Amino acid sequence: MATPEEQRTFLMFLRILAVAQWVMTVIAGAALVLVWMMHEETARLAANPYRAADLTALQSYRPAFVALAVVSATALLGSIVSGVCIWRRRGRGFSLGVAVVCLLLFPVGTVIGLATLIALAQKPIRALYDARLVAKAKPVFLVIRQPPQ
Repeated sequence: MATPEEQRTFLMFLRILAVAQWVMTVIAGAALVLVWMMHEETARLAANPYRAADLTALQSYRPAFVALAVVSATALLGSIVSGVCIWRRRGRGFSLGVAVVCLLLFPVGTVIGLATLIALAQKPIRALYDARLVAKAKPVFLVIRQPPQ
C-alpha cells in the first residue's frame, strides 16, 4: 500500500495524464481536418479533366483517408471521455482501449498512448482505481430467514 504522499503524487500524475488526453483531442481533431482537406483536394482534382493522372493516384489513397478519418474520429471522441474517466478514476479499461487507438496517431498520439498504457498498468495506479471502487461500494447485508416450523 502506498503512503499518503505517494498517493497524492499518483493522483497528480493521473491529473496530468487526463490533461494529456484532452491535448490528444486537439491533435485528433487536427488530423481529422487534414483528412477532410485531402478529400476536398481529391474532389477538386476530379473536376479538372487535365489532371486525370493525379486523380488516379489520389483515389488510390482513398481507403487510407477513410481509415485515418475513422481512427482520428475515434481518438477525438475517445480522448475526451478518457480524460474525464482518468480524472475521476473510472473506466480504466476504456482508457486503456483509447490509448491503444491513440498509438496509431504518430508521433504525439503514440507518446500519449504509450504513457497512458504504462501508467494505467502500474500497481499503485490500479490500487487507486480499486480504492475508489471500494470507497463507493455500499455494504450489502444478507438476511437469512429461518423457515417456519
